[in-house]
Amino acid sequence: MVIKKSSNFYNFDCFYERERWGNKCAISKFEYMIRINVTIEVKSEVRAQVMELLREMSELSRQEKGCIGYEILENNRLDNVLMIIETWENETLLAVHKGSDHFVRIIPRVRELATEMCSQKFTDMAAVNEAIVGRRSVRNYAPDKVCVETIERLLRAAMYAPSVKDRRPWEFFVIEDREHLDTLAETLPEGMALRTAPAAILVCCNTRRAGLDGGNWPQELGACVQNLMLQAYGEKLGTTWVGIYPQMHRVHQVKTLFHLSSEFVPFAVVAIGRSADEQSTVPERYDPSKIHFITR
Repeated sequence: MVIKKSSNFYNFDCFYERERWGNKCAISKFEYMIRINVTIEVKSEVRAQVMELLREMSELSRQEKGCIGYEILENNRLDNVLMIIETWENETLLAVHKGSDHFVRIIPRVRELATEMCSQKFTDMAAVNEAIVGRRSVRNYAPDKVCVETIERLLRAAMYAPSVKDRRPWEFFVIEDREHLDTLAETLPEGMALRTAPAAILVCCNTRRAGLDGGNWPQELGACVQNLMLQAYGEKLGTTWVGIYPQMHRVHQVKTLFHLSSEFVPFAVVAIGRSADEQSTVPERYDPSKIHFITR
């Protein structure tokens, strides 16, 4: 049984994903894998009853063929909100699950007890390709505030980036203060987008986690930023990646601005918000001349 306390639960699309639940370990390709996020709102007087039903549902579902993961999440800040994140190998096995005795018995009962229950399903390979191809840098943002739940979803996606020896050397600083955003815009040569962005995330390396052989951390944080931006695209938000590292004068300026301790190395800041402009068509970037096959 996997029940986690979390303030940052929510959906994320992994392109390739490795998950361990109990004694299971599976690697699935996204063209077959199906991820379902179910958000459940309950009243306090029935919360314990719903949790008991979800525990049983998780135990039984994880025994089914094709179940890669079935996780129950609780929210540290909102006691009335629960979430199920379930992952299945393919649509056929998911359909079998929906016809199982425990699904037919438990899920309708949960619906009766819940004040609200909604689900999101992520199955389409085209959606992944759309995010990769459609993402662009946004230079002009609308003033709409980015809610904390959305920021948490972005950071959850970021934290699923690959990391050498699972060190995960990243740290994140969420910036919403207008004065700090404007100062960053003045400090960083490519930071003009920060003048209109309602929020930004400063991505840093924690050198204490990077290890003595931590020379790979820039690649790890690069993947981390890419995950964050792709998730933002899925949230219908724009982003701009503003580089800091390895220009050490920029690193020093940002460390000074935010009074960061010595173990933190600013890597990049990502402006986030809803685009104020209509996005133009993405030009074709695929260039076969850039591909080289090494043969004997």
